[in-house]
Amino acid sequence: MKRYDIADRVRAVLPGDEGRTDVFVVTHLHHNEAGGGDAPKAVRPRVLAGHRMPGDGWARAVSFFPFLLKVVINDLPNPGKGSDDPAHRVTSQQRNSRFFGTWESLAGQLMAASQPLCTGGVVTAVAVTDCALHFVYWQNRRWGVKIGDAYELGPVFRRDNIAWTRRRGKHGGDVQIGFVDGSWGTLLLPEATAFLAKYPNSLTADDPIP
Repeated sequence: MKRYDIADRVRAVLPGDEGRTDVFVVTHLHHNEAGGGDAPKAVRPRVLAGHRMPGDGWARAVSFFPFLLKVVINDLPNPGKGSDDPAHRVTSQQRNSRFFGTWESLAGQLMAASQPLCTGGVVTAVAVTDCALHFVYWQNRRWGVKIGDAYELGPVFRRDNIAWTRRRGKHGGDVQIGFVDGSWGTLLLPEATAFLAKYPNSLTADDPIP
């Protein structure tokens, strides 16, 4: 089974009374830029505890070497503090920032949910229904395409709490999600166009952040 052939499995573990469900995979990426949305470790969810697949151990050891390189060149992610300052909001709008809000805001919770901590491999999926956006974490062999049987349901964001959606750039998969509390966050989605089609009247990169 290929890594991204998990849509049916995700649908099977979600409520069946929320209408059509479309499943998208979030790409994990450290943003390394001001307002980028790197979540502090303290707010990132720890998922799939105790679940590992064959090969995870050596893959984890190999992945430590790029970490050492980042230490040497001082290129480690720099988690932001978050802000709800109106002046900072205006600046973030002008800079087309990936994230604005505190870590307790709805967007802060979204950004943290998209950056899970896991001792093994994990696929982060977002399932969009008529009622909500669900995070689902699925076991995946590190640096591989094989998925396992373990999963964990993550945060749920009601559709009526989402105020707007927007394509952040003319190219690529950055999708911004704005919430009714004034915060916004960004997910990197390979299927960005299909995701935005689930939200009528999505904004384009030429439209300003509301």
